[in-house]
Amino acid sequence: MGFGAYLADRLAPLAVGAAALAFCALVMVVYGLDAAAVGFVCAVLVIAAAVALVLDWLHRHAFYRSLAETLDALDDTYLATELVERPGFAEGALFFDALDRESKAMRDRVAAARRRQREYREYVETWVHEVKTPIAAARLIAKNNPSAAMDAVDAEVDAIEGYVEQALYYSRGTSLDRDFQVREVVLADVVHDALRRKARTLIGARVVPELGGLDFTVRADPKWLSFVIGQVLVNSAKYRRPGEGEGHVRVFAERRETGLDAWETVLSIEDDGVGIPASDVGRVFDKGFTGENGRRFARSTGMGLYLVRQLCEKMGLTAWASSDEGAGTTVCLGFPDMDR
Repeated sequence: MGFGAYLADRLAPLAVGAAALAFCALVMVVYGLDAAAVGFVCAVLVIAAAVALVLDWLHRHAFYRSLAETLDALDDTYLATELVERPGFAEGALFFDALDRESKAMRDRVAAARRRQREYREYVETWVHEVKTPIAAARLIAKNNPSAAMDAVDAEVDAIEGYVEQALYYSRGTSLDRDFQVREVVLADVVHDALRRKARTLIGARVVPELGGLDFTVRADPKWLSFVIGQVLVNSAKYRRPGEGEGHVRVFAERRETGLDAWETVLSIEDDGVGIPASDVGRVFDKGFTGENGRRFARSTGMGLYLVRQLCEKMGLTAWASSDEGAGTTVCLGFPDMDR
């Protein structure tokens, strides 16, 4: 609250006070008081009123400035009353009490929302673990009854397992809890784990992986990173060019400088599939975005690359994509230096 705004808010009492002072001066003159004495009395009253106004404004201004600075510094503004002291003047105290009541109501709603989210996440994780039993049973049945039909069933079960895995990591990745452990991992180990998990998908799509330059140590959660790489590999299998021989997906890493004495390790997953239309490249990481390819070549949920970016951000990594329609797509993961 600026001093001008403060005076404007008190314009009516100031006008009344000025009129009262003028009337008192007139009365003193009528009763024969010396003009110098009248001027002195009026000057003292005006100075006293001005000092009182300034002191009152400073008292109020300190509270409102502290509140404004606290609100600007907080992401969760409903916590402001936890950090600002209750003011000593009546108007500010009423405002603070009203704000505190609303803040408490918001804190209660946030706590309830977090509780519901935690319960939902626990339900999803329980469901995922339970559904793994019939999936494992279906795999066993297919293995014990080899035939072309069972091979097809096994491939569909593999797709179901992929969607179940997406549900699990979605519930974990969007929760408020940090249930991942970022530590030093060797890229080669994580890439081999992702390839092992997605081997059936790649073989079924006749996509051959080519590996190179993966002997780098980075910081990430190995399970989350394996899932992220697996999602990109699945996309390479989904969107290989139809009617051709074997497709290829090249997985390699390299170091590059990002600034003055700043480096990062970049893992690139490059395929020779159908590519992404230029109009869709900027949106492939959006939640639920399927794009032209998702409608033409494969059934797509639009969640794979969305989860890739979300989980990467949780781990402090970056993810981006580039593509040449008809020639292939490259998805890159950036790992900042471990010293940063």
